Amino acid sequence: MKTFTLKRLSLVAIAVVVAGVSYAASEGETPRHIEYPEYAPAPRFQTWDEADPKSSGCHSCHTETDRKTMHASEAVVLGCVDCHGGDASVFVPAGAEKPDEPYREAMERAHVQPLYPETWHYPHSANPERSYTLLNKESPEFVRFVNPSDYRVARESCGACHLSIIQAAERSLMATGAMLWGGASYNNGILPYKNYLLGSAYTRDGEPATIKSPGKIEPWMTRERGVLPELVPMPKWEVIPPGDVFRVFERGGRNINNIFPEIALPNIGTLVGSLQKLEEPGRPDIRQSNRGPGTGLRIAVPVINIHKTRLNDPFTWFMGTSDQPGDFRSSGCAACHVVYANDRDPYHSGPYAKFGHMGETATVDPTIPKNEPGHPIRHEFTRSIPTSQCMICHMHQPNVFVNSMLGYTMWDYEADAPAMWPDEQQYPTAEEMRAILDRNPEEAAVRGKWADIEFTKKVSELNPTLKNTQFADYHGHGWNFRAVFKKDRKGNLLDENGVIVDPDDPEKFAKAVHMRSIHIEVGMHCVDCHFSQDAHGSGYIHGEVANAIEIRCVDCHGSAKDYPSLRTSGPAARPEGFDLSVLRNSDGQRRFEWKGSECDLPDVPGRDCKLTQRSAVTPGLEWEMSLVKDSVDKTSSHYNSKAARAKLMSKDTKSLKWGPGVAYEDMAHKTDEMECFTCHLSWTTSCAGCHLPIQANWKTESHHYEGGETRNYATYNPQVVRDQMFQLGVHQTTKGNTIAPVRSSSALILSSTNINREKIYIQQPPISASGYSSQAFAPHFPHTVRKTETKTCSDCHLSEDKDNNAIMAQLLLQGTNFVNFVGYNAWVGGAGGLEAVRVTEWDEPQAVIGSYLQKHAYPDWYREHEERGQKLYESYTHGGGEVGCLQLRGEYLYVAEGRGGFRAYDVASIANKGVSQRVITAPFSPLGHDTHVSSPDATCVALPTNQPIAPSRMNKDEASFDLMTKDNQEQPIHPLYSYAYVTDRKEGLIVVNIDTLSDGEPRNNYFERAVTFNPNGALTGSRHITVAGTTAYIAGDFGVAVVSLENPTAPELITTIAIEDARATAAQFRYLFVTSSQGLHVVDVTSPRAPRLVEGASVELSDARRVYVARTYAYVAAGADGLVIVDIEKPESPRIYERFTADGKLTDASDVVVGSTNASLFAYVADGKAGLKVIQLTSPDSQPRFYGFSPEPKPELIAWWPTSWPAKALSKGLDRDRAVDETGNQIAVFGRLGARPMTLEESQRLFVNEKGEPWFAGDKVDEDAFDPGTPIHRLPDLPQQDAPSH
Repeated sequence: MKTFTLKRLSLVAIAVVVAGVSYAASEGETPRHIEYPEYAPAPRFQTWDEADPKSSGCHSCHTETDRKTMHASEAVVLGCVDCHGGDASVFVPAGAEKPDEPYREAMERAHVQPLYPETWHYPHSANPERSYTLLNKESPEFVRFVNPSDYRVARESCGACHLSIIQAAERSLMATGAMLWGGASYNNGILPYKNYLLGSAYTRDGEPATIKSPGKIEPWMTRERGVLPELVPMPKWEVIPPGDVFRVFERGGRNINNIFPEIALPNIGTLVGSLQKLEEPGRPDIRQSNRGPGTGLRIAVPVINIHKTRLNDPFTWFMGTSDQPGDFRSSGCAACHVVYANDRDPYHSGPYAKFGHMGETATVDPTIPKNEPGHPIRHEFTRSIPTSQCMICHMHQPNVFVNSMLGYTMWDYEADAPAMWPDEQQYPTAEEMRAILDRNPEEAAVRGKWADIEFTKKVSELNPTLKNTQFADYHGHGWNFRAVFKKDRKGNLLDENGVIVDPDDPEKFAKAVHMRSIHIEVGMHCVDCHFSQDAHGSGYIHGEVANAIEIRCVDCHGSAKDYPSLRTSGPAARPEGFDLSVLRNSDGQRRFEWKGSECDLPDVPGRDCKLTQRSAVTPGLEWEMSLVKDSVDKTSSHYNSKAARAKLMSKDTKSLKWGPGVAYEDMAHKTDEMECFTCHLSWTTSCAGCHLPIQANWKTESHHYEGGETRNYATYNPQVVRDQMFQLGVHQTTKGNTIAPVRSSSALILSSTNINREKIYIQQPPISASGYSSQAFAPHFPHTVRKTETKTCSDCHLSEDKDNNAIMAQLLLQGTNFVNFVGYNAWVGGAGGLEAVRVTEWDEPQAVIGSYLQKHAYPDWYREHEERGQKLYESYTHGGGEVGCLQLRGEYLYVAEGRGGFRAYDVASIANKGVSQRVITAPFSPLGHDTHVSSPDATCVALPTNQPIAPSRMNKDEASFDLMTKDNQEQPIHPLYSYAYVTDRKEGLIVVNIDTLSDGEPRNNYFERAVTFNPNGALTGSRHITVAGTTAYIAGDFGVAVVSLENPTAPELITTIAIEDARATAAQFRYLFVTSSQGLHVVDVTSPRAPRLVEGASVELSDARRVYVARTYAYVAAGADGLVIVDIEKPESPRIYERFTADGKLTDASDVVVGSTNASLFAYVADGKAGLKVIQLTSPDSQPRFYGFSPEPKPELIAWWPTSWPAKALSKGLDRDRAVDETGNQIAVFGRLGARPMTLEESQRLFVNEKGEPWFAGDKVDEDAFDPGTPIHRLPDLPQQDAPSH
């Protein structure tokens, strides 16, 4: 016999000890003291005579069961207690019923008893809601009783037969979560290792564990196959040094021995018996945190997010949360192999759809309630795992977003808002908020109808009544997912023939194509592609999903020159690949089979032989495989001319010939150089931002390790999710650095309130460990493969119609200025200083004040806004010179202020009510901070990126550089990104090194000129500057000067474009848009060294000032003409779309910026003496096509503010789809080792020839360019060969 008593664990993992005092957690349910017998491991072999007694007493209650042993195979011989433990010798007395005491007494003796019966709701057998770390606290004996396949105990229950699979599964990404944890720590600057170190694993007793790969892991295994040697537990968030450089200097003063309350760490003075030391007001104290450099209010926000926010939790070490549709599962092996009811859609759940979506059972066992959530459908293991079971975990951005395979993406709070938000504004109490956020981490939920689980269950039932979208039936994490439909670039719904579907057609969603994967449409599920190893793991530890996958498209579909080998070839495949032809389904039939009368003939065109696959989930379902070789063969009934042209296209951009006559080495789209799904995907989801605000006073439980309740909690709030951002880059090293689709994967912004509920910093983007921006991108297979709705030539190359300049900018990750994040404040430069004007709510969703979303999410506040005459109500100013340009980046605002020169203002505390001056020139003392450069007349400033970036992290020393460029396989950061570029009317161009503001050291913040550049006075009269990679375009009296910044400290004047009175510029891919006193002009800058003013490509305007280009529209601030919107879809044929003055309310438009908030697009206009104007450009009400790549704007004035000085300039919103600049230099971090944006040379192959001249492609197949080569004829006298992989 052994005694098991759970010891209470310390609240803080490091168990802070001072003067012999330790600090323990607050008590929850007290564990019972139970003496457990030794339960024997399940045997590998036994007879039924030996096994039956181990179930005899159990059957006195469980008189029927779905599977006697849970296994379909009759060869498995097990008794109940072999797996579960317990005492099978106990029988329920004859005639005893459940409520009777004898029944209860027998159950108590037969069942293994829990240490925490209240938490388990014992004796109820349903999985408890949000159990998380309960399995770590509970005794292994009861864990085994509840779920014998839980990894903590699976060796005892299942190890006799499945030990190698258990060992592999414990190391799989589904158990360790290494990609999420490692990516979060690297992308947000917390750990500098891209070969990830952190992962989730536990011992039998629930203690955190280090887990190791088997054998010795050689360096080549890590580099070429992505194998990691080990993973260690993530430290508690309380003790991790923050990776960001947000400097929080609170008001306050002296204190004794610098003892002050730190967020999440006990106040030492209080703990040793002395009173908390109060600070002397007005005496700033630069306070050092026990966590490292910085101050006590700084924490690693992404780490607390992982520890405490429901974010892809739980992994397979824990059970599902069992609280809403899409969240029901068990832990360990049963997480996948025991099916729960999660989704009523037959495409997602197959034969299980009929069982509902709330985890209710259909078991024959009479002891299991049939209408209670939290039970498996049946008491059985299965290999027929539906996609709905996979979606419990794979429904979130950082975790291989598989919603897209089903044709869904995350909802944006705006589509069909009237159906999802209550008519009356909600004011939830703290208790109500906590109850909702425990279930759903998005803070917006506390105000929406889906705060009510009964509403959430029925969201998909609203579909027949909806106008904008259709909802999925699963709601993992409590979230809502909207359907994606086939659309053109303007957002028109399209049917299967490409015909526009009227947005007012009541049958529009039935007529439009729902963009689910073709695999889903034929009835496939995840397990039909991802076989045993992909699910269980290979036994090695991987940190990236792609490295753990053994299957690739060519394994089942072949290539243009070969039929499929039916052997796996992915990074995780064994040397010769796994032979798929030997796979059999549960019914014994082959998974793959060649069928036809001529499968034994040689591999020649027109052969009667097809490959069939049988469903692993749905009995009797099979389909013919699409074979690439047949699709390019004109003699085949499966021939597809578009597919043949794409797959057999030559590199010759002059002839664009295609066909079997093109030699493989001359092909443009080789299988080993480009992923198949680059062309075959139909759409890609992209997350353009999530907001993680910290609430210091909220007490919540940790979801990992020993659990425990502490203060501090971060909600998780998706902001902009789009489905039309097709982007390309280079895949990771283990995938051969092929060309592949890329998505924006984690564009975080962070905010924090302190214990006084003061906003100590707001909406700050962190910086990655490499120094790149943390607006992360990654190569991605979105699982949206289709046959018709695929990518066409004009999606990746210059179109013959010359109408895809914005598409190309998006494709190459140069950004489109459409999904930019303006945020809480619009920053306005005026004639006498600068001003921060609050334009959004603080609560989630952070609706723009006066917008469509505010109207529905905050109807009371919207009504108040209308009653104020749409006037905004909060702003903060700082006097100075005449501001010509300003740009917010991180905590600093970079400003060109005329005779005041150039200055960086500290604006970290702009929303902090505890700070008297929100905008300051030096945060603590001019002795350690002087970010001012004097100049005669600074007119403008441009940063090469407005994403926070820190080149010094990579370039700090030789060891750091080697770690980043060799181990982490990062590209060096170009020197361009260390500088700000300032124009001065008299001095020309001034270059200033600003790296000091990103190094985390507040005592060295001094600016000095690096260079002043004005060769022979050529830049005298400079007004405006745009930096596009290493090329700067400077507008002034002289026209537009083109300056090379390849060496930032030695600029080179390339040429000057003759445009009289040039005022401002904006760049997009191959074109530069220039405003002047005559209007808007277009310059072809395909070659920046040979710019070409496009003749006839101009729009006459009497007073064009600044211009902002967002996808296919240029927004021109045109003085008294207001906001002039110019259609530039065809840049060489611009046309005025609309002159918008808001019925005469826009009278002096000087500058404009555009940005997205949720699903809508907004313009912010600096309107001179009339102040700031906020214009909603699209909304579900005004523009039903708002989901398009570039829908037609429908401008509507929604808010305004009378600025303290005439409004002249605006800060551009944070770029969220820009990963690389126009000259191929990387800006943003890429997930996956070796993944990156394309270099300039690589990207230019898509649109210029070897002479640097643009070439164009059409989407119509040119049969005249077909090269048949030498025809292949049947040769019946050849020796017979075996069928491929037969």
